[in-house]
Amino acid sequence: MDDEGFVEIDALTRALDVHSLRILVAIDRTGSISAAARSLGYSQPTITQHVQRLESRLGTALVARTARSAALTPIGALLATHAPRIDASLTAAATELARALGHRVGTVRIAAPAEAIATTIAPALARIAAELPGIEARLIEAGTEEALELVRSGRADIAVTTSDSGERGARLRRAGLRSTFLYAEELVAAVPATEAGALDARVEASALTGLPWIFGDGTRSALVAELVGREDATGDLRVSRPDAALALVAGGLGVAFLPERAFVTAPPPGVRALGLRPACSTRTVAVTLAEASAIPAVAASLRMLAARRPNGLEVEALADARRRSHGHRARFAQPIALAPLPRPLEEESPMSVSPRSRAARAGAAAAGVLLLAACATGAPDPGTGVGADTGEEIDHITVALPGSLSNLYVGQEAGILNYYIASIAQEGLVSVDAQGRVQPGLAESWEQTDDVTYVYELRDDAEFQDGTPVTADDVVYSLEQARDETVSPGLAYYLAGVDTIEKTDEHEVTITLTAPDAAFASNMSSGGAAFISSQAFWEQNAGKVGTAESLLLGTGPYQVTEFVPDSHVQLERVDTWWGELPKVKSITVEFIPDESTRLLAAQSGDVDVAFNVPLAQASQWEKLDTMRVEYVNDLSYVGLYFNTSLPPFDDPKVREAFAHAVDRDAVVDKLLRGHGEAATAIMTPESLGKAYDADEARTVLAEIPQYDFDLDAAKAALAASGHPDGFEAELLTPSTGPQLGTAAQSLAENLASIGVTLNVREVPIEEWLASLDASSSYGVGLMWYFSTLGDPAEVPSYLLGPGNPSAYSNPEIDELLAQAGAESDPVARAELLVQVETLQAEDVVNVPLWWGQSATAFAKDLGFDDYSSFAFISSWPTRLYRAEL
Repeated sequence: MDDEGFVEIDALTRALDVHSLRILVAIDRTGSISAAARSLGYSQPTITQHVQRLESRLGTALVARTARSAALTPIGALLATHAPRIDASLTAAATELARALGHRVGTVRIAAPAEAIATTIAPALARIAAELPGIEARLIEAGTEEALELVRSGRADIAVTTSDSGERGARLRRAGLRSTFLYAEELVAAVPATEAGALDARVEASALTGLPWIFGDGTRSALVAELVGREDATGDLRVSRPDAALALVAGGLGVAFLPERAFVTAPPPGVRALGLRPACSTRTVAVTLAEASAIPAVAASLRMLAARRPNGLEVEALADARRRSHGHRARFAQPIALAPLPRPLEEESPMSVSPRSRAARAGAAAAGVLLLAACATGAPDPGTGVGADTGEEIDHITVALPGSLSNLYVGQEAGILNYYIASIAQEGLVSVDAQGRVQPGLAESWEQTDDVTYVYELRDDAEFQDGTPVTADDVVYSLEQARDETVSPGLAYYLAGVDTIEKTDEHEVTITLTAPDAAFASNMSSGGAAFISSQAFWEQNAGKVGTAESLLLGTGPYQVTEFVPDSHVQLERVDTWWGELPKVKSITVEFIPDESTRLLAAQSGDVDVAFNVPLAQASQWEKLDTMRVEYVNDLSYVGLYFNTSLPPFDDPKVREAFAHAVDRDAVVDKLLRGHGEAATAIMTPESLGKAYDADEARTVLAEIPQYDFDLDAAKAALAASGHPDGFEAELLTPSTGPQLGTAAQSLAENLASIGVTLNVREVPIEEWLASLDASSSYGVGLMWYFSTLGDPAEVPSYLLGPGNPSAYSNPEIDELLAQAGAESDPVARAELLVQVETLQAEDVVNVPLWWGQSATAFAKDLGFDDYSSFAFISSWPTRLYRAEL
């Protein structure tokens, strides 16, 4: 009987074909045979024949016809319900086949409302056209509900929608659709300047209820009115466009509440833009069928959509948090590509492939290896002894980069690997030594004349690599470009506190800040925001520097002579540098994202330096006869964070239960294989290097309240919470950090023992970064943060300051962070930040897991002076030497 059932199901499966299923969907949607034919581009007889053939195969009627219409029978409706998912799965398979055969990979159809086109869809379509030429993207303008229905019925692949809360996302998941959070926008109060004089940067909406309000399409005034209980009043106005609302506000006729995207330029005269207290946001998401998300063209398009947050007006109350978020996201910057195909069986042996061809074949595959090894901590391996310097010059070295670069200018692409490469050719006004201390760079001296003024005296012998002298005008121009958010989105955050940059003498530049900033001095290095080029070079290339055509011009010891995006960069030693001539004459940096390909290159003897050796492969690298692996703390942090505005994580006892369920020591010993250190704080010990030595720093940080691994304590905390019977939650991890996913699975196992179900889902890095927004509807997440300069306030400010991912507000912490930002004494500053961490630990907002470490492989005959956490952000090849074996 069972065998007969299997035979019958197999026969039914063979009776189905995707074209007939599409026809059933079209008949259901249009209500007639003729309309379905027109919508699909078929003739009416063809449609009829397809339906009749399928009815004959199945032995049942699928369509009930009348003279003027047609409707699906219950069996027909059942097939139509499953049709979009069957279609999506077949399309995914066909797409992979097309790619394997070298054909165009297909079309992606994006449905979105008109208000999202200019700010979200158009930039994504432009990037798809430029970076993914194998994909044809089509736009369908549709309202929110219509766009969702287009996806459900298989007539669109992606629907981009905006809502006022996370509830719709939860409903979509329950309905079998996949919702990808893209970004959130705060609502902004547009207030007549005549009424806003005495108001703070943030205002309570209830304080504006006495004024007329402007409602209508393009505004969110109705939402705000509902939140504060305001009813329609005499004098209220209605418009159909946000620009019309702003015009009315400018005329003093009322107040409008608009999303940030409405302020594409500065408000018109007579309008002041204010943040709301408490903040109110809208959420923009991309919705797909679960099956469709596996289609490479759809997956790549989702990554494009998630990678870019629309630029809105820098509203005073919102700007700092947005810049901090952008600064964090920029560290993970990477090109986006279609998922790699499996290697064909007939492909030549990898041992016969050069590193450059390997890199080209690997393409721009995901940047998981971007910083994969930067996930563990601990002291450098004492077994990596290096021979003495022979004094010989080195003709050439090859560096394997575990990622792919599409632009060399850090202002345009600010991933950590971009810093490693740019610092070879470009310099800042200052440099950072192996201990993280500020040293002379292009400025041979500098003076802080008051709390906000820095005066830099330039070297009179400094030259660019084209032989032209460095002038104060060049420095001013380069720094002005760096703080321009259009030209340098990856650097502008660091210069947000700059008031003026002026040439005050022929070789003197004076920078004035808007407020004291203890971290500013380091930011004038090539580990921060200072990458000095000549004004003539900027102007010659119309501001588009770092490309394959323009290359880079700097003052460093090496000049970029060739750059092929996603392939390699070539650098040659120059004699224009003001410092001592380095030993290495020529450097080739190969972009090899695939970790196995990188290992093969090293085994073949084609690599002299390899950044960020994957921890899972470390033992294989260590066994190579020609290489040694060195480990060093890398200023990175990994920890849990909770969205304190979302249940059940608004309950401190729930957060405490999670904190006690984390087994840091097991993660460090087993996952990080001993190359790690359980974190006791958000700050790393190295970040406190100006105040304490390493042991003192660890002692100070250990005094912050800790939550030991104790499942009994976790169970007791949950029992004392408002959710004693447990609950279900989802946690996202980035595909580029598999060690985070493994740690999250370990936590999920521990939580299961106390009645909590934690579903761990790996997503592309762009989706994970977008999910860090407090409006994303995820209650718990893993934070992964990299700092180039290791300022102790950087990560705490991001995780606890205004606009933080936890939606956490603590005025005492805000005040302490402000004091720490202005405090110049390292010890006093550290004490303020320890107070910040103590308060957040008591509230269980973040739970530190581990401090990171990176592994670098060097040829055994290649030495490196002062290898440290700060090794690769200041002209690092000058520290290389030929070592005795």
